[in-house]
Amino acid sequence: MSAILAIGIVVACISIPPPSSATVTIYGERSYGEIVDYLLELETKYQDYSEVFSVQDKYGLPKYSEVNCTRNNETVPCEQYVIKITDEETLPDPERPELIFSGSVHGNERVGPQVLVALAELLLSHASRTDGNPWLQHLVKTRTIVIVPTANAYGYNHNVRRELGVDPNRDFPYNLGDTKECMETTAARALNELWRDHLFQLGITFHAGRECITYEWGAKNHVKESGKSDKSPDNLSQQQLSRVMSRFGGKFEDSAQYYPDGTMNDVVYAVDGGMEDWGYAASWENEYTTPKPIKECNPSSFGGYPAEKTRYNNATHRAFNVLIEASNSKQPNATTWGDSSTLSDEALSDYLPEAEMAGHVPRNTRLSLLYIDLVQPYVLWKTHPYNCSNGLNIVCSCSREVYVGREQTLIVSFHFQTQILVIPSRNSTLRLRMGNTSRVIRPNFQLRLVHYDSPRYLPFERDSFVHIAFDQDWATQGTGEDIPVPKVKPQTHIVNARTNDDWLYSNNGRVVRGQTVWTSQTVKIVVT
Repeated sequence: MSAILAIGIVVACISIPPPSSATVTIYGERSYGEIVDYLLELETKYQDYSEVFSVQDKYGLPKYSEVNCTRNNETVPCEQYVIKITDEETLPDPERPELIFSGSVHGNERVGPQVLVALAELLLSHASRTDGNPWLQHLVKTRTIVIVPTANAYGYNHNVRRELGVDPNRDFPYNLGDTKECMETTAARALNELWRDHLFQLGITFHAGRECITYEWGAKNHVKESGKSDKSPDNLSQQQLSRVMSRFGGKFEDSAQYYPDGTMNDVVYAVDGGMEDWGYAASWENEYTTPKPIKECNPSSFGGYPAEKTRYNNATHRAFNVLIEASNSKQPNATTWGDSSTLSDEALSDYLPEAEMAGHVPRNTRLSLLYIDLVQPYVLWKTHPYNCSNGLNIVCSCSREVYVGREQTLIVSFHFQTQILVIPSRNSTLRLRMGNTSRVIRPNFQLRLVHYDSPRYLPFERDSFVHIAFDQDWATQGTGEDIPVPKVKPQTHIVNARTNDDWLYSNNGRVVRGQTVWTSQTVKIVVT
């Protein structure tokens, strides 16, 4: 009697193709007009995966001649252009996680827009190709990525920090004394419209002037008497994500160091009216903090802005909203932008070697890809060749890869729906620490097919699958000096979506639902 172990076609597979001989792209700087034109070009080329729009057109915001930009050698009103990337064919998908990336909230900080254009092009080019990188294709198929390359369009066009003298990153309703001091700029209003419409779980805003990855808290109401920052209710998860992003992004070419990380208050400086704390806490902190840091805005600029548009529900503003200071220089030398060699399929399959450096664009593109990956856990199988030996007891070894995203802590349980399959591991639950390892976990395990005396057990078909719990330690919080302020449980969607089965929030048809166990697709095992 013979035995064959066959893995059915239901197996999901993400395999990294061999390195290609693609031409290496040298990155440079684009103007406002060039960025807009290139986004529209990407939309035309990749219509199934992208949508480009002006925030002013989509949400009915006025355009102002005094807020002017240059496009095609003409002076025109500035607009905040957005490229939204996802697999349009598989929509609607209410629970598809959403992320937002913004560049140049300060217009003279030039790295962010170049990174975000490169990120969009990389994702779209692979999504549309039959030989595209399966990891990038998976990200486009299962996430919605909202990219605003020039959030402060006026400032970027004129290469100045502010919009008509007002700093957009002091223009959000967080810990400001006067309700007239927020939503004064078209930049802040444009971003506000996007946040009101969507249900973002993660955000990155790119700045420059130093080199760091920072997270909440970042406002003056969260600075202790000692001068140190309060810890947020989500501090552990923010710290872990920042450190793995830093490692995956790669080292700076000039310093040969990775991004340092920490709270904005400790690593940068405390500011009120910042987009970061607003995006993190505007849906929940008023319930726990006195005085209440979030107020409605009543600006007088540009004829005003409706106060109800800064009246937020309990769902929209619960995101990690990471501030990345991408370069010590706000306008880096052209030789430091980098090239696409560290964005090849081979380079993206793992962390870069310790000796390899990355320019500004590829370093931040890499960490952005990882951020997109981390927004939601997933489990996908990949098959490898197997071998079997014939005999009364038939033993087959099957090397398998479990793709789980680049997560921190996993509890893996293998489930085989048959009485005649035995897992000869130490126990049926494997505990794996990823730390600074690859995105791909490669556990090898054996399936023992036991041939009993009665032939009725063969042939057979059985299903197997994997249960995985992700990042359960994210629900833990500090003690002593690290007690969170306010002292409440984690408040973000990304933490609760994987640690709290009761979590359920929605906005405008979009849903975040908590679950503590994630299940792979079923693998069909056929023995004849």
